[in-house]
Formats: sequence, structure tokens, C-alpha cells
Amino acid sequence: MTVTFGIVRAAQADDPLCAFAPGDGDDIHLCANYPFDLTSFSSSLEYMVVNKAVQTPFDMFAWRAFTALNWRDVAPLEPAPDAWQSMPRKDAVVGQDMAAACRRTDGEAGPLVLSDLVQADGAAAIDQNGNPLIYETRLNGTAAAYVAGLASEDANFPQGQSTEAPPSVHVKTAWMWLEYDDPGFITERGVVRVPAEQSLSGQPLCLEGLFGLVGMHIVTKVGSGNGDEWLWATFEHQDTAPLSPVARRINSIYSKDLFPNGCPAPQAASSYLLFDPSCPSCATNAPPPRPLWSQTPPFARASDGSPLAPSRITRCWQIFEPTQDTNARWQARLADTPLAQYRLITNQWRGANKSPLFEHGEVPRFVSNVTMESYLQEASEGSCLGCHAEARTRSGGFADFAFYLSELGR
Repeated sequence: MTVTFGIVRAAQADDPLCAFAPGDGDDIHLCANYPFDLTSFSSSLEYMVVNKAVQTPFDMFAWRAFTALNWRDVAPLEPAPDAWQSMPRKDAVVGQDMAAACRRTDGEAGPLVLSDLVQADGAAAIDQNGNPLIYETRLNGTAAAYVAGLASEDANFPQGQSTEAPPSVHVKTAWMWLEYDDPGFITERGVVRVPAEQSLSGQPLCLEGLFGLVGMHIVTKVGSGNGDEWLWATFEHQDTAPLSPVARRINSIYSKDLFPNGCPAPQAASSYLLFDPSCPSCATNAPPPRPLWSQTPPFARASDGSPLAPSRITRCWQIFEPTQDTNARWQARLADTPLAQYRLITNQWRGANKSPLFEHGEVPRFVSNVTMESYLQEASEGSCLGCHAEARTRSGGFADFAFYLSELGR
């Protein structure tokens, strides 16, 4: 064993606590290797809402995945075989890498190449410094190799089986601009590509900077726990947005009208990364006008060049109680690293029979990440698995929950 930042961790890649069974058990074993399966959970076990402990194996898996992906912030001087920085970018894999021209050949700008300027619904989120969040999607080697060789109309990504047959993994990240290196964030340098039509000057921009991670989706296809429909883990920085006083439990499945009076802010709310407390009468979770980008901060501008107001995002869903307990344990274990500033919102999976209450059998039922689905929290279908089940390939075939396959080959 070795000690890094005061953390005792498994040092050898062949340690059985690390490589052979990283998805098993309830103990926290820090490991640079990505978990390959979740064998401690039966794929035939029907989820029961009252049985809170059933969620814990999935949440433990999510934290192991998050730790492996960000191992460079746990042990900076040691190998990080599954770090997200080593994964190919989605745009490069599908052949739509318009941002490649912004990359510097000397590598000094850093590994981030950000060209997704809005969320899935086309809206932007603006932080308290007046800058839009930006996004990036990456695939691990297993998924990228599969996409490169995809020839059939329907997709079926490889499932994880062992350390020699790792799972398919998709990682989507949300980033905010930083003015200085902040130890409270996982940080990385990179460049943002702004096309001409989204630039205030009408000219394309390549903007280099330092960025702090505020959100991360981790989607993994494993062989156990109904993992053939993927495990849908999502993390946020803990200072992203305040919890609304009307926030609902994550398994509120019996109400047709989830938020009849919206999702207001708590009284006397303080400042958060995506919440401006200076206008108590302003609406919450209201998308701003689509910003144009200036060449200098604050980057989010109206068409007349004036800065756009920061967002007022509130969290509409509580975090499941057992997930809160798991978060506390991992945050304590990672206390000397930036990872302790993040929390798992949930790890969704198919654990129920499909029904009107659980359209796709997804549990926990309602999932949203306020950095990536800021304005979709009040939607009655709010579900990672449910949304991605509609994904299709370019030819209209089943895309195995991967929307980006519709871009392949264009």
C-alpha cells in the first residue's frame, strides 16, 4: 500500500481489491482502474422503492468510476490508465471535428477542446461571472473502437466482462471558466471553438483558458445489474445551485403535476455557481436568450453587446438518502483532493419492470444534472435512460442509447 495526499490506496494493478473486483462490495478502495462490472448485484432482482440499500452498489460503482476517471487529481505523480483525458473526443470519432483547427500543435493549450456551447435542449447556462458553461463528450477505447467498426443498422456496444474486456464508457463533462487555478475544482486547460454565427463579431473564435469541472455524466455498459441498458451516473460540483424548498423526492412517481408552481429559490439564498441571488423577484430555471460570444470576458452577450444576466438555477430534485450517505463516505475519504467537492446525484439503472409509472423501468425514477439539464428538471419524463432510449442511428436503427451515432458518417 502507498499513501498519497493522506489517502491509503491499492498500489498494485493486480491487487484483487482494485483490478479483479472493483464493482463488488461496500468498502471504499481507491483505484486507478475503471470498474469493469457490478457483479455484486443480481440482474433479476426487482427494485423496491422502500429498500434503499438496493441503490448502494450502483452508487459505489459510480464513485469508483469517477475516481478512476479523475485519478490525476488523486495521485498526480502516478499512472492514470483510465483518465478521461486519454479518451478520444466524440467529434473526432464520428468525423465531425470542427474544433480541431483550434488545437495548438505545441499542446500548451491543454487537452480540452470545447465546441458544445449549449445544453441538449439548445439553451445555455450562464455562471455568476457572466460566462456560459461549455461541454465536451468523450468515449473510452472500447466504445471508440466499436464505433469505428460499426457497419450494421443497429448498434450494440460491448459490455464489460473483465479487466481484459473493459466496458464501453461515454463521458460528458460541463465546464466553467476560471480566472485562476482554484483547488476547489478539478481543473484543466483547453480551448473553446465559437463558430461565426455564435460570435458577437461575426468571426469564428478560438478562446484558450483554464476551466473548472462543474458536471460529469458517466455512462457505462456492464454485464450485470441490467447493465446492458447502461448505468447512468451523474455528478455535480456541490456549489452549483441551491435546493428548492419544493424539491421532490427522486422517486415521486405518483404525481402527474410535479411542480405546479414552479421550482422557486429558497429564501435568503446565497450565491452559487449557477445562481444569482441579487434579484429575488427574477424567475428561476428560465433559459436566457441564446448568447453571442465576445472575445473577452464576460463572454455571454446580447446582440447589442451588453452582458447577459447570470442564471438563477435551482435544484428541483432531492438526492436519494442512501446516495447522500455514500457521498459523505467518499467525500471524507477523498478529503485532500478536489474530488471531495463533488457529489453523485444518482446512478440510474433499469431495476423495475416497464410500466406506466416506470416507462423504461428506470430507477431512481427522476434524474437531472443542473449543469447539463438546467431547464428540463420539471419535465415529467425526466430520465437519462428514458431519454436516450429514443436515440437512433443515421439510418434510423437502434443506436443503443447513443444520440451521437446519428452524426456518424456525415
